[in-house]
Amino acid sequence: MNVTLILYESKYGTGKTIANTICPVLGPAKSFDINEAPQDIKYYSNIVFIFSLYGSNSGEKIISYIRDNQLDLSKKRVGLVCVGLNKEDGLKQIKKMKEIINKKDAFTTFIEGEMIIEKLTSEDKSQIKDFCSKIKTPFDDLGKLDYDKVLDLSKNLREYFNTPQFIPPTNITKKEIESFLKNKNTCTLATCYKNFVRTTPIEYEYYDGNIYIISEGGLKFIGLLNNNNISLCVYENYTNMNNLCGLQIGGDAELIEPRSEEYIEILSRKELKIENISKLPFDMNIIKIIPKKYEFLYSKFKQLGFDSKQIYIPK
Repeated sequence: MNVTLILYESKYGTGKTIANTICPVLGPAKSFDINEAPQDIKYYSNIVFIFSLYGSNSGEKIISYIRDNQLDLSKKRVGLVCVGLNKEDGLKQIKKMKEIINKKDAFTTFIEGEMIIEKLTSEDKSQIKDFCSKIKTPFDDLGKLDYDKVLDLSKNLREYFNTPQFIPPTNITKKEIESFLKNKNTCTLATCYKNFVRTTPIEYEYYDGNIYIISEGGLKFIGLLNNNNISLCVYENYTNMNNLCGLQIGGDAELIEPRSEEYIEILSRKELKIENISKLPFDMNIIKIIPKKYEFLYSKFKQLGFDSKQIYIPK
């Protein structure tokens, strides 16, 4: 199982907020304050270190933890997240941390933090006030944690950690996906617009790389008419961990123009005549979904010697 360990240094709470936000997205995952970090990391495939800029003391507890426990990160995927007010200083600290852990392929990013005067200790407040006076900068609250950027971080980290290491030839992945889709006929379609989200179980047809759905209408069109981004999933019933099969598809949706050549062709594949459809007392809509990304969790891949989860992006 691909499990993630998140370790953070957080003097004023920003690092902890980031850790707790990304943890469920990276799940299965668990986060710890660095002072409570486990000494044994053998259960974890991925490690995220979150540290803040504190001058020469930046990341010192994480560095001590790595050295004291003689951590071997060579076979782990590692993420380094630096939080601070100065991106240039943050990138320097990230570079230093990469050298310490000896991971050239580590995921790295800088997140702007915040300094709230009323949260500072007396000692920090005095030092920062003196520093601001020397550089003639107002002693005031600085920075603001952007929650959207933290969510983007969680998404990017998950994609990095979930990138397969053992990948079958593209034609095998494509063949297994197409075989699965052609042997099924029901999916769950997710659409959204602003705060409105709708998931719809519905029949589909997979044909020539695209997915087609015939529908009388419904609330899903609130999203489809305003946002062409969709998510769709097709899956087998769960029986056990050795027999997993679920496909998630991200793509673009478009509505086929009624009575167009493509519209008639789609109906004919379903043995429906345009003359009969035209006589109905309501319009029949056809949604065409152009897949942009497939994520296939399939136990058969594992049996073939590959990672059980594969990603396929059509050209």
